[in-house]
Amino acid sequence: MFFMAVLVMGAASLFGLAADEIKPEEKQIVQEIKFTPVHCFNTPTQKLVIRPDFVGCVIGEDQPLGETEIVEGTDRPEEINPLVLARFLSAQAAAKELGIELSIDSGYRSPEKQNYLYQRAIKTYKSAEEAMKWVLPSDLSRHPWGLALDVNLNHDKSGATWLEANGAAFGLCRVYVNEWWHFEPLTAPGGICPPLLPDASQVK
Repeated sequence: MFFMAVLVMGAASLFGLAADEIKPEEKQIVQEIKFTPVHCFNTPTQKLVIRPDFVGCVIGEDQPLGETEIVEGTDRPEEINPLVLARFLSAQAAAKELGIELSIDSGYRSPEKQNYLYQRAIKTYKSAEEAMKWVLPSDLSRHPWGLALDVNLNHDKSGATWLEANGAAFGLCRVYVNEWWHFEPLTAPGGICPPLLPDASQVK
């Protein structure tokens, strides 16, 4: 009995000491959870949403914007790249809340149409060299890849001006000094757009 009493007293003393060691004012250590942001266009709310990578874009509700610059693939598309379209829709929705109109006046073009526009530009500008400052042949243009958007070319220029200033948040960048309407997905959403090129003839 004496031995048991000593054990009980010892345990009580130990737990009492442990309780004394924990002070209410001490802060609990919370492990920081780090995640990579995933940009999505939420269809029901018509807004850009940023979700953690372990959640990702919600199937049937979100359209992903992609998290890198978007480049040409291996197969020719027949429409605007869906990631590029989601980026534009996100920007369009944000601009609309400010009363600013954004429109795609020319997006995907077939290689045949692109070459037609290029040949017409040669006639207009009197030389292939000059024409390429404004219109590229299909093997160089990103329109036949669904990766180039002419925004508000036939509408109020202020929309394209807004997109130039804010497009990087959505992964869209103005490309050329001489074409205020031409945008491409040259950065990740939330990234930094590269410097403007003088004109389309500078494309490598």
